[in-house]
Order: sequence, then C-alpha cells, then structure tokens
Amino acid sequence: MLCLLPAAPAAGQSLSLIDMPVLRVCPPAPDGGRPDRFDGPDCQDTTLFQIDPQFREIWVEARIIVPETDREADWPLGLLISGKAASEVWLNGESLGRNGQPGPDRAHEIPGRMDAVFYVPRARLQPGENELVLHLSGMHSHLRLSSPMHGLFLMPYGRPVERIAAHYGPALVTFGFFALGFVFFGVMAWRSAARESSAILALASFFAGGQLLWEVSRGLFAYDYPVHDIRLIGIVVFAFGFGLCLNAYVLKTLSDLPARWRYTILGGLAAVMLAIVLLVSGFDGKTGFSLLAALLHGAAWCAYRAWRRTPGALSHMAVFAGMALLIPLFGGRFLDIYLYVASAGILLFLFYRQAQNLVRARQDRQIERERAQRLETALAEARQRSAPAQLQLVSSGRVDYVPTDTIVQLKGAGDYVEVHHDDGRTALYNGSLAGLETELPATFLRVHRSHIVNTAFVSALERDASGVGRLMMSNGSDVPVSRRIMPKVRTALAAA
Repeated sequence: MLCLLPAAPAAGQSLSLIDMPVLRVCPPAPDGGRPDRFDGPDCQDTTLFQIDPQFREIWVEARIIVPETDREADWPLGLLISGKAASEVWLNGESLGRNGQPGPDRAHEIPGRMDAVFYVPRARLQPGENELVLHLSGMHSHLRLSSPMHGLFLMPYGRPVERIAAHYGPALVTFGFFALGFVFFGVMAWRSAARESSAILALASFFAGGQLLWEVSRGLFAYDYPVHDIRLIGIVVFAFGFGLCLNAYVLKTLSDLPARWRYTILGGLAAVMLAIVLLVSGFDGKTGFSLLAALLHGAAWCAYRAWRRTPGALSHMAVFAGMALLIPLFGGRFLDIYLYVASAGILLFLFYRQAQNLVRARQDRQIERERAQRLETALAEARQRSAPAQLQLVSSGRVDYVPTDTIVQLKGAGDYVEVHHDDGRTALYNGSLAGLETELPATFLRVHRSHIVNTAFVSALERDASGVGRLMMSNGSDVPVSRRIMPKVRTALAAA
C-alpha cells in the first residue's frame, strides 16, 4: 500500500510534487465532453488526495507554478500521474497524451495504468502560472478507496516502476529468506517428526513472501489500475494468514493443548481480525490493525505461558511485543518496508527455536533408542541365563544343538562357519554368518563381515589411529572391528 513517493533522481535532477492548494473538479459537459468553464455551479474545490474518479467520469483543472529549476534544466521532463483512473492530460491548452481512455461507463472506458508518465516539452511550460487539465474516469474499479489518487509529480522522464522498485528495494531483499524458509520447513514437515510445527513455519514463510510479492508488484511491472484493488486484497489476505500462523506456532510449541482447543483459539482470533478488516477504513489500516491484533494476541499468550514458567515463552513474548510496537512507531512506512524486515527477523527467531526443538527431539529419540537397546540386551542376557537358546548347526550330515551361552564368537570361513566355544574348542559347521545371524539372540553382535561375537565375552575394545578397532575377548582371542560399523559397536557395547 503505497502513497507514491518516488526515489530521488540522479544528481543534478529535481523531483517536484506539484503544489496545488486547490483544484476544481467538474462533471462532463452535457454533451459528454470538456466543460466550457471550471467555475460552474456543478464544480467543487478539492485537493489532490480528495479527487475521486472511482465509478464516475470527472474533469479537473489546476493552476500550477513550475519551479524555475525544472523549466531550465536540460533533462527531459515527465508528468507522473499515480492513481486509479484512465486519464487524459492537457498543459496550457495542448494535449500531453492519454493513459487508457476515460469514458462515461465501462463499455466506453479503456483502463489506464496505475502509474503513468506523460512527456512534457519544456516549450509548453510558462513562467509563472500554468494550466493543467485532467480528464479522469475509474469505471473498472472493484473497490472504493478513500484516497484513489496517490500523487502528481513533475520528474525526469522515465519508467515509474523503476522508481517504485527503488522505494521497495530494502524490503525485496528479504524475499529469498522467505522462499528458503518455505522450502526448508516444507521438507521438514514432510520428513521430520515435528510435522505440524514445521508445516506452520513453512506456511508463515509462504504468507510473508506472498505479501511481499503483492506489495512490490507495483515496482515490478506496470499494471492497469483495476489490478490495484486485487493487489490490496492480496496484501490483506497474506498479512491475515501470516498473523494466524505466528499464533498457531506459539500455541503449538508453548502449550500442551489438544488440537481442537488450539484451533478454537485460532478461530476466535481470526474472527477478531476479520472484524477489523471489515470495520476499519483504508487498506493500510486493515492490514496494520489486523496484524497488530495478531501480534498482541501472540504476545499475551506468551506472557501467560511465561507466568506458567514455560521455557522460552519470555523470549517469544519479547519478539512479538517488539514487532507490535513497530507498527504505530513507523506507521504507513512500516507496512511498505519495515514490515518485511521485521517479519524476516521474527521468522529467523522462530526458525532458530524450531531448530533447537528438532535437535532436542532427535537427542531424545536417540536416548530412547539406547534405552530400548539396553533393555533388549538385558532381557536377552536374562533369557540366556535362565534358558539358553539352542543353535542348530550341521556338519558332515550330523546336526548339533549348541547352547548359545557357550559360544564366544563365530567366524566366517567360505561356505563354513567356525564356532569358538568358551572352553577353547573350535568346531566347523556348514552355513554362512548371514544365515546364522538372524537365529542368534540379541547378545550377539556382528562386528565385521567375517565375525560375530557374543557381547557377554567381550573384555575390551581398542581402536587404532586408522579407525579400525579390535575386540579383546575373555578367552584371550581378539576380533577385528571394521571402521564402518565401529560407532555402532561402541554404542551396542555401551548399552550391554
């Protein structure tokens, strides 16, 4: 939502908001053309920002004084008209051109650009007072805005979108951050355990980036004035979604409320924000106050959770309250530029907190896995002591049933397996380690492609500089440990 203030021109060039204390606005003549005079009973005195061509056709006369520096400078001049209207312009009785085609109804009007520049030959400028006549209509408007005309400037001739883009430049640099957040947390929502909170952050990034694109679209391409109404609606919708996502995140991460209660609270907040959008006049007000309501609600919820001593709630409250204070502090300029920098800042904070939560959750899952593994090993050892498993082994047509609690290790030897017993005996049987591995209890661990050991007989684990390890067994033998599974062996032995 931009009240147009184009970027400063190059050095040595000027930019003047035309000073028109009073303008005369008149309806068309009875034949539909230009009024014969601008002081008739149907004409009204007004100011630039009170001119309203929405859903009607009007003629405007202004007496302007062009600064001497503009009349004598050597760069080409342009007259920028920014507003929701098709327009025709005359300067001192001579036409400067048209933007679209004003008309008495939608059928006869051709919509003009929201921001249009007319070339001004210097020969047409007079010392002292100059007459400027505008023919305007806004029959293709979708909304009725309180201030549809945004500016009338005498400026170096050039494309207005370039000046508007320069105005939005500081905000546009944050788009990459929003896009990255949307992609990263979208993937996290698909792959990680914290699906809901990651999905909320992905949506928040989407809404912040979408609002930014709608905002800066005026500086990215020259659009016809009916698009401006759609742009304003888009900005409000995306700001609405962003505010709800921020609250959805803190409700999810700073409480243990059931989903239905969280959605009920969000529904109440959405109703309040919708009421603000419907009741407040002006789209700056709709966007600013609805977003302010969302931030204050988030700050209040975080304050409540801080009172309940929820970890992290106090820092969340400070971030929400800080962003809420920026809205009245900077006013309309906050919605143009600082909003997106502040949105990037608050999302960066939430991204950091989410990363902390994900790391903590991963650590908790690892601890749970280790506990489960220790429990499984302890149960296996208990079963071994009370009722040792019998391993069926075949050798030369004979079948042996060997108690697993007497086996120290098994070693692969081609199509055979060497079984080493705790009494020093070694026997050779048909089969493979892979086939026997699935039949062994949990106390057995494969530490090498050719070795399986009974962890009950492990005395020590040694590791050399190359990363290869060696298990010292209680019967005096040693077993190599491959570098690839060394971490797994260490974890398993720690849990045993």
